[in-house]
Amino acid sequence: MGISFVPLDHTISLVLLALVAATGMSRAQALPPGPMRDVVDQACTRCHLATEFTAKHKTADQWAQTVNQMIDKGAVIGDNEFDRLVDYLTQNFGPEK
Repeated sequence: MGISFVPLDHTISLVLLALVAATGMSRAQALPPGPMRDVVDQACTRCHLATEFTAKHKTADQWAQTVNQMIDKGAVIGDNEFDRLVDYLTQNFGPEK
């Protein structure tokens, strides 16, 4: 009876897969449910951890300004999504929250 070892490259692959899965779950859990959750996840968490913006408490005007700045930096947000995105951010991360 001998000891068997998993090849190192296989172990690294499994660890990376677990990290990617955990990151995706924690990212999704950080955002409240709502019709724009997926848009926020795709547009914002490509460059930011969700906690970087969920900790902010901005007015609708401040969120609109922030979203415009992010669009200028390359965030992909559809023309018909802008107002709904700002509403989602304000509702969930506005000054009263």
